[in-house]
Amino acid sequence: MDESVKVHVSGIAQVGTPYGMAPVLLLEDDRERVLPVIIGMTEASSIATAMRGIQSPVPNTHDFIMRLLNEVNVRIKRGEIYDLQLNRFLARMIVESGGGEISVEGRPSDIIALTLRAGVDIYVSENVMKEASIEKSALLRESEHTETEEEGREK
Repeated sequence: MDESVKVHVSGIAQVGTPYGMAPVLLLEDDRERVLPVIIGMTEASSIATAMRGIQSPVPNTHDFIMRLLNEVNVRIKRGEIYDLQLNRFLARMIVESGGGEISVEGRPSDIIALTLRAGVDIYVSENVMKEASIEKSALLRESEHTETEEEGREK
């Protein structure tokens, strides 16, 4: 992977889109840049569950995939968001199998859900961060501005 930065999942928020409210996964690096990634409701729920360390008695799809990988001795090494094309993030998971590394393409939300369960790092290419991230301070200012507007409408 070209120059990249390690990120962590700093949370999941709801944002308005032209299609209605949608969950947004927030990935943050050590420079406090935040990369918002719009994901589906099911994936948001799965990621939130993994973040909280909740083990369901009935596995969801991501839990099932983790069990399957463990059974066939495949180890997740890291997740990567490596490019942005046509407003869509491209992601892959690097796994170790039989002593070699394999790169597997997938949706960013699935890659992140699995890397969280595996307890491994997530990386984002520096080019993607430069193009699509938001400074955390700007994001907080926007959040405060939105809250103030909502309070004004409620009065």
